[in-house]
Amino acid sequence: MNNKLCGLLGIARRSGHILIGFDAVRAALLAGKTQLILLASDCSPKTEKELRFAAEGKTCPVMKVEADKDAFTAALGMQKPVAVIATDDRGFATAMMKTITT
Repeated sequence: MNNKLCGLLGIARRSGHILIGFDAVRAALLAGKTQLILLASDCSPKTEKELRFAAEGKTCPVMKVEADKDAFTAALGMQKPVAVIATDDRGFATAMMKTITT
């Protein structure tokens, strides 16, 4: 994971605009509150399939990034492995997508 994305994740978490974990992300997605969903490169195929299915017809992109669970965990300052992250802020989502695609 590049340093800019790592920094954005940390800032978004401290500002309260990050949702962590499959259940929280899926619930927010179904409620229409997510702007971007990030999947770790080593997340389970079932997790990816279920989130992509839930996102069909929604305007929220689901992106699989090159970072693994350990990189997500370190970027968020967590102890448990993290495979799924979402943001509910349009500005953070835009900045993260630019960072990932460049």
